[in-house]
Amino acid sequence: AVLSTAFHQGLSSQGVLSCAKHFPGHGDTLVDSHLELPTLTHDLKRLEEVEFLPFKEAISSGVDSVMSAHVFLPKIDPNFPATLSSKILKILREKIGFDGLLVTDALVMNAISNNYGPNEAAVMAFQAGADLLMMPQNPEETIQAICEALRSGRIPMKRLEESLFRH
Repeated sequence: AVLSTAFHQGLSSQGVLSCAKHFPGHGDTLVDSHLELPTLTHDLKRLEEVEFLPFKEAISSGVDSVMSAHVFLPKIDPNFPATLSSKILKILREKIGFDGLLVTDALVMNAISNNYGPNEAAVMAFQAGADLLMMPQNPEETIQAICEALRSGRIPMKRLEESLFRH
């Protein structure tokens, strides 16, 4: 927490935007999410006592964005990995109080791309609360998929407005 805060302050002092990653925590995983989806069996109490601490410090120091982790936390959301989980991303927003940009990790990583279609993963991440979608497989198709989800009402327009007005 101390090092990440100092790093953010150094970047900020030079006009560089900073990003705290990978929420809700990635340091305790045994597999690389570039290759497959890691699982963490921690409960919310453990996350609050350990994994959330650097994020809380970074947020209170004014970090500009937070990147989600492609990790599966079945005790928090038994259905979706963090990047695609509104339950997990709401913890960041509502419980921890982060109101800045929420960025996905690369959507082309195997943890996501092997388990969800590329466009579906992007739609799910945006629907769950991500504001910026990093490295979708085909950006043009991804934009169309999100537009269709907005037009059909699958994603409420309010969700788009939330992202548009974040800073």
